[in-house]
Amino acid sequence: MPKRKTIAVIAADVANDYMNRILVGISEQSKALGYDVYAFVMTFSTDGGSLIQDGEENIFSLLTKDVIDGALLLAGNFSGQNLVERLEDKIKNLGVPVLAVDYDYDFCESIYAEDSMVIEEMTDHLIDHHGCRNVLCLTGPEGNTPAMSRLKGYVRSMKKHGFEVGSDNIIYGDFWKPAAQRLANEISGGKRPVPDGIVCANDVMAMNLCNSLISGGIRVPEQVKITGYDCSRDAIENIPSISTVYPENSHLGASAVCRLHKMITGEECEPADTKRGSLILAQSCGCSDGLSFLVRKREFHHKHVERYENFYNKSGMMEGLMEAESLESLLTKIDEFTYVLNGLDTYMLCLCKGWDEFEDKNESEYIKEGYSENMEVRMVINDNTPEFLSYEYVAADVIPPLMKKYSAEPSVYFLFPVHFMDRCFGYSIIKFTDIRLSISMVFAHWNRNINIALEFLRVRTKLMSMNQRISMSSIRDTLTGIYNRKGFKRFSESMFKKAQTEKKQFFIMMADLDMLKTINDNFGHIEGDNAITVAANALNTCCKNSEICCRIGGDEYAIIGVGDYTDDVISEYFRYIEDYCERYNASSGKAYKVGVSLGFYCDVPDELSKMDSFVSLADERMYENKFNRKKNRQ
Repeated sequence: MPKRKTIAVIAADVANDYMNRILVGISEQSKALGYDVYAFVMTFSTDGGSLIQDGEENIFSLLTKDVIDGALLLAGNFSGQNLVERLEDKIKNLGVPVLAVDYDYDFCESIYAEDSMVIEEMTDHLIDHHGCRNVLCLTGPEGNTPAMSRLKGYVRSMKKHGFEVGSDNIIYGDFWKPAAQRLANEISGGKRPVPDGIVCANDVMAMNLCNSLISGGIRVPEQVKITGYDCSRDAIENIPSISTVYPENSHLGASAVCRLHKMITGEECEPADTKRGSLILAQSCGCSDGLSFLVRKREFHHKHVERYENFYNKSGMMEGLMEAESLESLLTKIDEFTYVLNGLDTYMLCLCKGWDEFEDKNESEYIKEGYSENMEVRMVINDNTPEFLSYEYVAADVIPPLMKKYSAEPSVYFLFPVHFMDRCFGYSIIKFTDIRLSISMVFAHWNRNINIALEFLRVRTKLMSMNQRISMSSIRDTLTGIYNRKGFKRFSESMFKKAQTEKKQFFIMMADLDMLKTINDNFGHIEGDNAITVAANALNTCCKNSEICCRIGGDEYAIIGVGDYTDDVISEYFRYIEDYCERYNASSGKAYKVGVSLGFYCDVPDELSKMDSFVSLADERMYENKFNRKKNRQ
């Protein structure tokens, strides 16, 4: 692709309102400034130190300073900060500007949403519109930047209205359930007077506080009014619905790109015109002004998320992919399930070279960290049209140069890991028609199904190969390597039927090693085995028309074939076997000679013919030849 400046986004679980709004701002501002965005995204974040987590985190190994000019760290959705600790050295060693969004780290700068003003506005609403006087603030951990910023807005509103703000008015929480439930228990249990209103620093605490108070007999909003922050789907669907702040996360994303742009180039720029924070007033404060917003939000979610989640849940995608018996078949089936994806512009499946290799390899020797030096694009879906190909590129490029065929403008590319446990297969690249449509978790599950299907295909292919080996070993003679009597039975009947059906000649040559007992008695069984092997090689190498050579007894052999046999061809076979033995005897230095008695029968079998009759006739001729050879030796 044409080289343009590139921003890396390091993130996890992007299919939610919070991350989606930030990414919308990042996308719009990056396009305005001419940046490509590579979003390195874990599909699922468990932070449990599991093999699955190792496979997910491997996507970050694609981060290199040769590819990116700056990085935005969106760690707000990481399930724990242990991952950031593991990534810290890598991020610092990138040697490019790094900016953390909505979180503080000591190894890079941070940027936060300007949320104190909108929290001040929400507190004003409780005081001015609802007449609240005793208002509490349940915020996050003391010292935490967002928690203190939101607390600042609350304090500013209270003081503006002439109310004292004491330590009893401020409750430091954890942005999670426990602090909210403790406060609810204090109020419903009588340890704390019932306040007029409570301003919460996020929706999770607001919902849990509201629901716990109602369970404790406190009426919301009649006795106490509650507000949140985030405008999350759960808050909107809660009963009662939570009055909340629609945060300026889009503006935050745009501002983050502007700040990073200055860190990269030294140039100032203004954020794109993105939506700033606003109040969504709902049932938990006794308002219904936000009802139209809630309806629009619900309609959008139903049309763009729930509808496609239902498509996916009813698709049977996993089972459908499991039917594939080859990679080509699997790719075709993947395309069949793109209808469950809303907003897909371009999809690429990029696989490591030899992603499914197992021959002559220890099963622990597979790619766990990083990717193969050379990758292959095996599938592209663009504008609902699939292409199946084998386009090779250098993994260090991250986005294949082929992408310029489908996407010439600055764009956001999501890179999802393709793996099974810690076994790396490659990665998926997804470009959306509109970032807002990426909110559905269907994309994550869709990609995960591909992960599992690839492993299922890999294992099935391996088992089939192993079974084939076992099967072949059971019909092979261990001494000579040619087919054994079991192999003869397997192939002879099918070849005989083929000759009958296609009206072709069925050729059978019976052979018997001369003087094996004498060789064993006089020179030992090792030399006897040698003579058996030499005879097998002579017979096997004479086959030039897809015949099958078998050892059907201790010193007995058979050659079977189907085709057009002339007397000259058969005579050539006899001469070849005789010459082979003579050349061996002349050069072996052995005190014994290897010789083979031969007999054949060749004809087109009719519908009533039996193969046993062909074998008997060839056997009779072989014994005649054996008798004459013995007579000549005497």
